[in-house]
This record gives sequence, C-alpha cells and structure tokens, in this order.
Amino acid sequence: MMNAIEENVKDLVFKELNNANKHFPLFSSAHHGYAVIKEEIEETMDDLNVLLEVFANAWSGIKKNEPVFEQIKAVKACAEQVAIEAIQVAAMCDKFNMSLSEGDGADHCLICGEIIPEGIQVCPRCNSQR
Repeated sequence: MMNAIEENVKDLVFKELNNANKHFPLFSSAHHGYAVIKEEIEETMDDLNVLLEVFANAWSGIKKNEPVFEQIKAVKACAEQVAIEAIQVAAMCDKFNMSLSEGDGADHCLICGEIIPEGIQVCPRCNSQR
C-alpha cells in the first residue's frame, strides 16, 4: 500500500538531487560519496535528537497538565527539519550511484533535459504532466 505522500517524497528527493548536481560535481570516488552521505546522516541524527528532546519537554508539561501548544509547534518544526535532512540523505544516495555506476551514471530527461538517474527516461515533473 502506498503512503499518501510517497510520490511527493520521491519528487523532493529528485529536486534535491538536481539542485545538488547544479551546485556540486558528481562524487569523484566511493570515499567522497560515503563521506557526504555520512555527513547528511549525522545531520539527520542531530536534528532527530533535538526532536526527541523537544518532545520529551512537551511530555513533561503534559504530565503536569500544563498547556504544551508551543512545544508541539516546536516538535512539528523539528520533525520537518528531520524530513528535510532525510531527503538530503536519499538524494546523496542517488548521487552516489549516479557518480559511480557503470557508464556515465546519469541520463537526461527526454522532455526537459534535466539530469535523472540512469535507466529512467522522463523526470517525475515531466511524467506527471503527461
């Protein structure tokens, strides 16, 4: 069963990948790709730890029957930041494979010319407009 936002997440990963490719070259080695992915995972974990701390603070307020609306707003903001970082991890995994696979590792959308992972003919944006 597909999650209601699964396709949106895939589109965001694709968008992040293309943005990264516009600003930075493909990875020069597996070591380079690993280091970038590791950094993104560490940033995700740092943000997740903040999320857990903020959520624990909300729970403390709830146990005291205090209003926690501001804490829950902060939980939401932290969760959104975790999602952003996780999308960056996924995009860098695609960039790793794009950089180091056989051949040039990248193809271009047949419609708009956007860089896309190897083996795909049309980018998600153009595919959704069909």
